[in-house]
Amino acid sequence: MLNYAIQTGKMNEMMELLFRVLDVRITFFDLQQCEINEFNIKEMSPYCRRCRKDNDFNTRCVNCDREHLSTAKRTGNVHIYHCHAGLLEGIVPLYDHNHIYLGAIVFGQLRDREREYFRTNKTEERLLSKSRKSSLQEMHDMGVLLKCLSEYISENEIIRYCSKPWAERLEDYIHMHMNERITLAGLASMVGRSTSFLSHNFPQEFGMPLKEYIRKQRMTKAKELLNQGSSVKETATELGYYDEFHFSKEFKRHFGKSPSTYKT
Repeated sequence: MLNYAIQTGKMNEMMELLFRVLDVRITFFDLQQCEINEFNIKEMSPYCRRCRKDNDFNTRCVNCDREHLSTAKRTGNVHIYHCHAGLLEGIVPLYDHNHIYLGAIVFGQLRDREREYFRTNKTEERLLSKSRKSSLQEMHDMGVLLKCLSEYISENEIIRYCSKPWAERLEDYIHMHMNERITLAGLASMVGRSTSFLSHNFPQEFGMPLKEYIRKQRMTKAKELLNQGSSVKETATELGYYDEFHFSKEFKRHFGKSPSTYKT
């Protein structure tokens, strides 16, 4: 099971700020698809609060949450949808720099102004009519804003995946030796594990296979070097590529443009 740490105080500050500015229920679901109740957020809408007292309704809510959390996790994108009761909701999946899933920001419980809602229960009808209205476009715009927040959370490790000791050693080694030939067998020997163990567990720890991870780290470093003024040839040499052509081909495959074009 993946473990992670949350800077609860810092996260709560941001959740409170979102509450005050947007006046929308915004919450956080962890890896097990459970809502974390430690943050000061807007209460559940009166309509949802009343309806979820019914066990069948609440079960449909839980199943709906799980279905759409899984969809957002799989696609990696902002996910806007109508819940089983017809209300607008949105999910922003959160990933770390290794693209390991850390949970999701969930927002909504808003009426779609393009829809008409009818309930047989007069009390529920009244509560629903008082719910704030929104639209798919407004929800999408809110999701884009929260996506920026999720990237800030990840970059500043406000929610952080806790790597295993052997994974931390590998990460440090790879960053220090990107200009050298790195093999699965060599890394396995360094941390005292078998190649089969590393082959199976590396993707779980880093979110991708070894070769892809090394390539990603080299390309990230390449951008940094180019931004600092290094030439394409100097960058290729610094990262251990045997010639400038091979580096340029790899760079273009990764970023969709050549390093010489990137520099300009």
